[in-house]
Amino acid sequence: MQFLQQIKEISSTFERQPKICPKLTMFRSMSSKKLWVGAAKREAAAAGEEKKGNLTAEEEEGEGAASIASRTQGLTLGGLLRLIRKDGILAVLTNPLGNAVQQQSKKGVVWHTYAIYFQDGILGVYDPDFVPVTQRLDACCGVPLVKELVKALRGRGSKVTEVWFGGGGNSGERGQEMTREWIEHELVSRKGEDLGKWEEREGWVKLHF
Repeated sequence: MQFLQQIKEISSTFERQPKICPKLTMFRSMSSKKLWVGAAKREAAAAGEEKKGNLTAEEEEGEGAASIASRTQGLTLGGLLRLIRKDGILAVLTNPLGNAVQQQSKKGVVWHTYAIYFQDGILGVYDPDFVPVTQRLDACCGVPLVKELVKALRGRGSKVTEVWFGGGGNSGERGQEMTREWIEHELVSRKGEDLGKWEEREGWVKLHF
């Protein structure tokens, strides 16, 4: 999220400025959400412990609350839907692969991180795990947030005319880093000029939905 804030500041200098949304996280159950928020609270407590002696009790509480808020901000699709406008928005989506609660009791939750860009009814999805073996959105694995987003947009009367997928090549646990690198390339190197031009990109596929 700190990276996204830096990118947001950089993009504000562009002639064509995309809106950047905080990371959006999906939970399959209230239990998995509690695990996420619990981790944020422990992180805030640890940070407060490190700074003890330098901060007053009120300042410690304030910093902790800010940390938890930053971790839980933008957790729902509703928050993203309110931000979407035809001038374009870029967001990072994160959802667990499989049952987050069961994974937590074993080795830890496996998260999948990818990015979307929505403009003028066209949704582009950068998925580091994407394999172009299907031409249907409902057959794509690991991206339930995209499916729910398309469903919600259509239900609210916002017209989604096209859905494009690109990316791939992730082997192992580099998905989050690959997504970060893609965003950096699009918004720092290319200054957002090529966002939305999916049909011109090699390896990008238009999916039926």
